[in-house]
Amino acid sequence: MKRILSTIFLLASYASAQVPNFNIQITPAPPPPQVAVAQKILVQPQRIESRLNSGYTTGGLTFTLFSEIATEVRITSSDPRLVFRYTNNKVILPAYVLQNINAVVLEAHSGHITVTNSEERVLAVVPYTVEPAKKFSQGAYINYSPLANTAGLTYSIGSAGTSPLQPNWSLNVGIGVGLTSPSIDSANIGVSVRW
Repeated sequence: MKRILSTIFLLASYASAQVPNFNIQITPAPPPPQVAVAQKILVQPQRIESRLNSGYTTGGLTFTLFSEIATEVRITSSDPRLVFRYTNNKVILPAYVLQNINAVVLEAHSGHITVTNSEERVLAVVPYTVEPAKKFSQGAYINYSPLANTAGLTYSIGSAGTSPLQPNWSLNVGIGVGLTSPSIDSANIGVSVRW
């Protein structure tokens, strides 16, 4: 027993001698930037537009703020269905940085976003629109053939699926017109299904 304890003690002292000495230094976080009261701010784009994704009733709205000085601004919406996820809707903008702003859209609607400085002076009012998800997709195609002197027009309408597992359909209607003697040379109707 004495021999076993001596061996364990010897191994433990050898193991502790093998552990390197780490020198860990903790650096303090940099202080927050000194902010000034902004007198102007740039909101991009100047009109914010979005569409909800197919199958969704909520979504996101993104835009950018830009300031030439480090400042704090407050962002508010004219409609409670647009929610900003910042404490008291306040954002600190570093100087010369395009700052992305993200908001949650609770349903399709329109309104305006107001940006004010720390003195509650209005710096920008920007309209926004969030459209509902598309139920249909549409398209038109016009062509001209100079050798045959004919022109054609095709219109298509199709479903905008709400699921990647759902098949999508499309209906196409087209006509061809001879331009030498104005007459309908051809007409076609087509239906397609994609899955």
